[in-house]
Amino acid sequence: MQTPRINPTTLQPTAFQTIYDDEDQLLNNALIADQQVTAQTSEHPIIEQCQFENTIFTHNQFFRVEVTDVIFKNCDLSNCQFEKSSWYRVHFINCKLVGTTFDQSFFKDILFEACNLNLANLNEMKLTGVTFKASRLTEINCMETSLKTTHLTDCALDNADFTNTPLNKSDLRSCQFKALRVQPVDLRGCRVNAEQALYFANQFLALRID
Repeated sequence: MQTPRINPTTLQPTAFQTIYDDEDQLLNNALIADQQVTAQTSEHPIIEQCQFENTIFTHNQFFRVEVTDVIFKNCDLSNCQFEKSSWYRVHFINCKLVGTTFDQSFFKDILFEACNLNLANLNEMKLTGVTFKASRLTEINCMETSLKTTHLTDCALDNADFTNTPLNKSDLRSCQFKALRVQPVDLRGCRVNAEQALYFANQFLALRID
């Protein structure tokens, strides 16, 4: 996984609202810190080589956004709409993304570390080189999505919905869940621990193992 290509020494403190002053809705080489952006709507904004810190984005609709070489630290992006967007070399560190929607988007070289993605929507997406680490993904919707070199490490996955999402190259052994929505065919090749194997045996084969 490639990391964001940012030179912190060149970032300029900037107000997020300046993106609307640019004809192409472009925000680049900016440090966005301790700001609040609420209930904004934008079509095809472009964000490049930026760092966001302690910034709140709630109930915003950014359709077809392009985000490249960006770091989000201690940010809240809950209930934002990012459908049909593209994200390249982006890190989310200790961020809140509860109920955030990324449907029909593309992720490449993305890290979610110590994040809360409960109830997030990642349907009909293409994920390549994506890592979810020590994050909460309870009741996420991840249906009909392609997971290519995607890693789940120490994540809470209870009631996550992976319907029609192949998990054949996934490793769930370090993750925690009491229930998971997935079809048996999509579990082929998935690595699980003994407790998880017992759950799936009971769920799909009605086996009782004492």
